[in-house]
Amino acid sequence: MDLVRIPLGIFQSYNHLSHLKPDVIFSKGGFVGFPVVVAGWLKRIPVIIHESDAIPGLATRLSAPFALKILLAYESALDGLEKFAFKTEVVGAPVRISILKGSKATAKRITGFTGRRPVLLVAGGSTGSKQINDMIKNEKKVLIKGLDIIHLTGAGKGGKKKEKHYFACPYAKNEMKDFYALATFCISRAGANAIAELTALGIPTLLFPLGMDQSRGDQLANARAAAYSFSFFRVANEKSSLAHQLKLLPSRRSQKIANTVAKNIASILIKTANSK
Repeated sequence: MDLVRIPLGIFQSYNHLSHLKPDVIFSKGGFVGFPVVVAGWLKRIPVIIHESDAIPGLATRLSAPFALKILLAYESALDGLEKFAFKTEVVGAPVRISILKGSKATAKRITGFTGRRPVLLVAGGSTGSKQINDMIKNEKKVLIKGLDIIHLTGAGKGGKKKEKHYFACPYAKNEMKDFYALATFCISRAGANAIAELTALGIPTLLFPLGMDQSRGDQLANARAAAYSFSFFRVANEKSSLAHQLKLLPSRRSQKIANTVAKNIASILIKTANSK
């Protein structure tokens, strides 16, 4: 967090809020939101914040004293926010509605797959994962004996490749919902948004969280919380083969979980604005 720019950010936010005159402020965390939260508090505008990870980030912990209400995706995020337990509520994590409306037919057209074999979707995040990419490369010959693979390698980590049982591209935009629709299993990092989408779709997933040397530990906490809450998630064992670990996942998707989080959050915001 840039401590030098925070006062300037609060001052600018205060001026913007004076012109916008919002009835309520909703912050999803992040350092860019902190000055707005403080400015809103100074102007007596009710502030609602939401933490998507299983452990609260620094921005959330700093924003907590200024918030009227703190919404959490995981109950474990209460650790570190104990002083503010009286104004916290566990609501889950919202997902894009479009992600639930993918087309298997579109995914088959893009990949060239028939849909008659189980499909493994590999997603290592927007920049990809060398660890996951290397494991797929090393086990590809074994995996494609029984699976079709959609491999999102990450930006700058390989171009588009289309083979009989293997399709690779750097990343997916609008096609992601279609790849989700076709997927039988998934290998994924453990970012909050990815887990929320996979949870809503019920896709059996092997999670490879970033370690403490690459993050603040939020992905480790997310992965453990997801695996504890839902049987279709497993935290990967890096010493075991992918082929073996995929066999430990459920062979079918779980029933889609109705994601009403966005509606619930909207209801809280409307109620707060109306009661001002």
